Amino acid sequence: MRVDIDPDETVGELWRMCDAWSEAAACIQKLADDGFPEGSRTRSDNVAAAVVDQPPAVSKYLQERAWNLARMLRAVHGMAFDTEPGKLFLNPTLLYPLMRAALEDAATVVWLQAPDARKDRLARALRALHQDASYFTRNQLLLAAAASELDRIERQLADASEQLTSHMESEKVAVREHFVRLADNLKLDHRAVTAKLHTSTPITGVYGDDSLERVVWGILSDLAHFSFLMLRHSSESLVPGTGVPLLHVSLIQFARTLNRVCDDAIVALQRAAATTW
Repeated sequence: MRVDIDPDETVGELWRMCDAWSEAAACIQKLADDGFPEGSRTRSDNVAAAVVDQPPAVSKYLQERAWNLARMLRAVHGMAFDTEPGKLFLNPTLLYPLMRAALEDAATVVWLQAPDARKDRLARALRALHQDASYFTRNQLLLAAAASELDRIERQLADASEQLTSHMESEKVAVREHFVRLADNLKLDHRAVTAKLHTSTPITGVYGDDSLERVVWGILSDLAHFSFLMLRHSSESLVPGTGVPLLHVSLIQFARTLNRVCDDAIVALQRAAATTW
């Protein structure tokens, strides 16, 4: 069966999808820079959290996620358009991980702001912060041990490993207890606050398990972890019955999905900063 796809139109559409990253990055950057004025929904969330969390990290985490999203979008745009000015430069091995990360950031911004009820927004914000604190504690301790014990003898390394394990366990408990207290003081379900936050949870939570957004994120995750067969097939194959590279068609779908989620993130940030809600 012959598929009617014009190669030039495909490249033009891919160019437009990728070029949209620049405008989205600028808009998200400005919204994050402007912050959340007095009387806004997120400032009010901060006031609610301030009784147990000084200074409140609710709005700061949302800002940081938005700033990171803007950085990712600028990076993929620069890679595509600045590497060979005047041409569309496509390096899938580099593009896919950055597109995946941008999709995660955008979906998380949407997920954090999706609930209408303040208690649900606070629970999500604290859950994200709890996950971040848990990873920070574990990874900082591992890095410190690796650096300080690098040149010591095996016995000393074994002793340090036992001490590290013990310390990590106590820190893990301390972090969990801290967030349980925060949740209890805010009259939130501490089980929701301390539940593991999987990378895909914001995407499935907003768009659903069977959504195109979840499918695209899953494919980008596989490609980001170097799926040799998928990368080779996508880079070297044509759409059957056409002269159009499969890479171009795939990237259009990936970019269109990312752009749609970024649009949702922009709306979420605007809602977070709105003084009427």
